[in-house]
Amino acid sequence: MTEADDIDLVRTAHLPSAERRALERATARGEYERIRPGVLVRRGSTTGLRPDQRHVLLVRASLPRLRPQDRLSHESACAVLGLPVVGSWPSRVHVADPTADGTRVSAWFVRHGVARRPPSGHRDHRGLPTTSPARTAVDIASSRPLLLALPVLDHVLRWRCATTEDLGREVALLGPKGRSKAASAVAMGSPRSDSPAESMCRVRFRLLGTPEPEQQHVFSRPGERTAVVDFWFPDHGVVVEVDGRAKYGTAAADVAAAHWQEKQREDFVRSFPEVRTVVRVVWTDLVEPERLRAKLLRAGVPCS
Repeated sequence: MTEADDIDLVRTAHLPSAERRALERATARGEYERIRPGVLVRRGSTTGLRPDQRHVLLVRASLPRLRPQDRLSHESACAVLGLPVVGSWPSRVHVADPTADGTRVSAWFVRHGVARRPPSGHRDHRGLPTTSPARTAVDIASSRPLLLALPVLDHVLRWRCATTEDLGREVALLGPKGRSKAASAVAMGSPRSDSPAESMCRVRFRLLGTPEPEQQHVFSRPGERTAVVDFWFPDHGVVVEVDGRAKYGTAAADVAAAHWQEKQREDFVRSFPEVRTVVRVVWTDLVEPERLRAKLLRAGVPCS
């Protein structure tokens, strides 16, 4: 699979004029595609890139315009650090600028002035200057909706990129408005969320007013298999499983085998007398919460 780091960038700014014109003609013929003005890649070299990898490519194309004090931030930091972003990726690169206040937007960058809260000199495995995982998660939590912020917070906690204490220290540096918003999101953070979809489901539970479920509940019997479910509402006998596409391989045989294993697993969970029913949540339920509300109510889980 193609990785964003493997794609050769052709930078035209310092080439002789004859070479630049030749490359422009080649681009017009469809041999190259333009990532940024003056930055080209071979046509087809980006095929198969995920959206986060495409943003990493955009970051790479923009690096010569970064200043020494700049740090990749927000979604751009998420891309290079491997943190999940739900929804569309920005068309500009986000950076933290410790020499300014306020936010400035240009054709290439969204520059967040952070003079009152300068970030540390963190770098990712490529050596790219970026805000730390804790700072990145808190920046997202203070400026984005909870539905987008919680997947990032849960991820850094699950994979031990940051601790709750790290997040708390970053929250304490925020101004009053951002601090309240971020603190609420950080308080919900959980290392038990296994995927961004599970994090989003937790937000939907909160907004729908359900009781607080148990995460990653274990069903087991001595001498038998063990099953860990995404969410368990013990007072109502309801298991909620979030179907994520990442659970299944791409080959048809892999998909069929995965579905068979999932059916066997669900039959095992249903065999416990305390389990009345299993609710399966799909992506559409997460983006259309009234569908999720209807599923939960039919299963006997109260919503406000």
